Amino acid sequence: MAGRALPSAKRYAQAVFEIAQASDSTKEWDEQLAMLSQAAGASEFVLLMQAPEITPEERSKALDKVLPSINDATRNLLMLAAKSNAVEVLPQVYERFQELNDAAQGLVRVQVTSAIELTDDDKKRITEQLAASFGKEVTITTSVNTELLGGLVIRVGDRVIDGSARQRLNSLRGSLARGIV
Repeated sequence: MAGRALPSAKRYAQAVFEIAQASDSTKEWDEQLAMLSQAAGASEFVLLMQAPEITPEERSKALDKVLPSINDATRNLLMLAAKSNAVEVLPQVYERFQELNDAAQGLVRVQVTSAIELTDDDKKRITEQLAASFGKEVTITTSVNTELLGGLVIRVGDRVIDGSARQRLNSLRGSLARGIV
């Protein structure tokens, strides 16, 4: 596998999303990809699906035991990924599929990390402010990281808005260092 690039999760996701939209099955694909993503997070599963000594028929039988509720279309995607030694990209395929589906529905998912647990009022206020900023419906997921000291870190897809106290202190430290040197 060394020296060989893995197939792009974005390409897989785009193809699956187009199929899902054409067949009006985005909800089913979302569920199936979630299941695949979870399975692909286990190194044993990846090894099983990509082991060169296992025939496609044996792989298919093993898959029936491991993921009995997998449908034919999802099985085809998995087998294609296994043939390309790209089973480990399936979690990224699922993430990208969700992004495409959310964009089609005018929804933005946001991860908000704070130094302390946010109250329901805080969550509501943040959601409303982000919805106004993006001009779209926003769903937030929150987590706590006490190392932030204060403030928020907001992640939207690949974009990060770091408004934490730690970041502001680091920025101030950098400014002071440049002024002293």
